[in-house]
Amino acid sequence: MEGLVERLDDVHRSLPALHVAGSKGKGSVCHFLARGLTASGLKVGLYASPHLSDWRERLTIDGAFASDAALADALQKVLAASAGEETFFDLLTAAAMVLFRDAGCDIMVLETGLGGRSDSTNVVQPMAAVVTSIELEHVDVLGPDLASIAGEKAGIYKPDALLFAGAGIAAEAMKILESCAGQQGGALHVAPSRLPGRSHVLPHQDANLALAVTVLRDLPRPFAAAADILLSLPETSLQLPGRWERRKLADGRLVVFDIAHSTASLTAVLQAFRKAFPDDLRGVLFALRDDKDPMELGAQLHASLGPRAETESWWAMPAGDHPRSAAPATIAPSFDAVPLPNPQFPDGPEVFLVTGSTYLVGALRPETEAWSS
Repeated sequence: MEGLVERLDDVHRSLPALHVAGSKGKGSVCHFLARGLTASGLKVGLYASPHLSDWRERLTIDGAFASDAALADALQKVLAASAGEETFFDLLTAAAMVLFRDAGCDIMVLETGLGGRSDSTNVVQPMAAVVTSIELEHVDVLGPDLASIAGEKAGIYKPDALLFAGAGIAAEAMKILESCAGQQGGALHVAPSRLPGRSHVLPHQDANLALAVTVLRDLPRPFAAAADILLSLPETSLQLPGRWERRKLADGRLVVFDIAHSTASLTAVLQAFRKAFPDDLRGVLFALRDDKDPMELGAQLHASLGPRAETESWWAMPAGDHPRSAAPATIAPSFDAVPLPNPQFPDGPEVFLVTGSTYLVGALRPETEAWSS
């Protein structure tokens, strides 16, 4: 990856960058950062993953898709510079940087794909490096415990960068983040869990917004002005696709999409779902990656949430056509769910929650339409 971006005239150094990693919340924080900066009048490139419905969601400028011509040009330049050994994610990451440079962006916001230290995005020397959260995830790649995972995420911390961490990170992981920050010669700035007078539907979105504002406030001019502008935006302007997003089916039934996939985020979204629709017949449609332990996750959710009401039914289904999707029949018993062979909306519930997998959200979202209260 380093060789590729160097052959592209050091494209990784062409723009100021904000670099974000984390077990959960990194996509939301990236979107909040980008929306605040765009609203302040800057031209902002956002590189995020995975996508929900269209791969162009991964490379956007000021919240919009780039033109086909601009994307094709960026990809052609990257392929011409390729040594033939790069991964798809390497090539797409480099293409995003080329796209943002050639479009004359003022800044780019980059979300890591997996981990941090060895991620394709980690060629940049960022203005700010952010770790949103640390949870047990991708243990086969990142390590067996929170300390190991924190060390991988903190691999994006660099000398001369502003270094940040989100609220609520376990002490053993926070100790590693602080140590890694110190090794880079910087102080670690920890964001509050929420901003006074500002609340969202989900607790983890409160923390994500607070972290984005904390980062923006510490940036040099003209970027710091985006913090107050982000706070001034109406709630509707902060709605993110697939994050507590309300849509509807053709028959009028409400669907809430949320890409929560960790224990903490699934607990939060299920609590919010039950609180928002206490008297409705509820349906939960979910999928998991095959690296998740369904028995452990089911036990953790039961311990946090208690038994569910008779008015709430669950269905397990594949995460679209993703090759790492867990088999519905394997995960269903741990959640007292009905396994289904394909992503679908069953008859019966008056309101649905689709969660557990970004790819399941992406598979079912096109079957719905916009909803307004």
